[in-house]
Amino acid sequence: MSQVGSAPAMANEEATTSPQASVEDKANRVFLDFMTKVAQYDELVDAGKRALMMFHQELEHFRRPKLLTESGAISEIVKSNLSDRMRSYLEAGCTHHNETIQNMNKLHSCQEKLNDHISKAIWGFAGQSSVLCKCDGPGSQYEKIVKALCIKTTSSELEGYCQMWDLRPYIDDNVIQLAWQFVS
Repeated sequence: MSQVGSAPAMANEEATTSPQASVEDKANRVFLDFMTKVAQYDELVDAGKRALMMFHQELEHFRRPKLLTESGAISEIVKSNLSDRMRSYLEAGCTHHNETIQNMNKLHSCQEKLNDHISKAIWGFAGQSSVLCKCDGPGSQYEKIVKALCIKTTSSELEGYCQMWDLRPYIDDNVIQLAWQFVS
């Protein structure tokens, strides 16, 4: 009786260790790993986009023009509220020294985040042939954008970089969903 009960178990064990089952299992693991990296890559791209938008916002805040006191309404407001403190604020270009320092720190922080996202994206796909690899590899477009960022980057360049950040190979969401169903 013990031999009869163990025969199906042995047949089942042989089926799971057969070369075909092993290849299918390995293919499934490789595909699952790839799909996980695709999802992680998408998350990094989205986080990078947020950091780039924050860099753009901080740089524009840093560059904001000083208050034009020649305007009639603004001139009247300044005259009616003029004090030593307001005078020094106007002379400083309507900024506070500590705001400028905070702003520069935020710009630097955004750049560090962007560099970190680029590194993670590139290392996440290192050693794999990827459908997402276009010409220069994953992240190269983003890496070029991040390397081009500096305090002298113009507003129009920044807007162009923000638009370019969204350019990715088109992958139909339905195909991705089918791929996830295949893996699970």
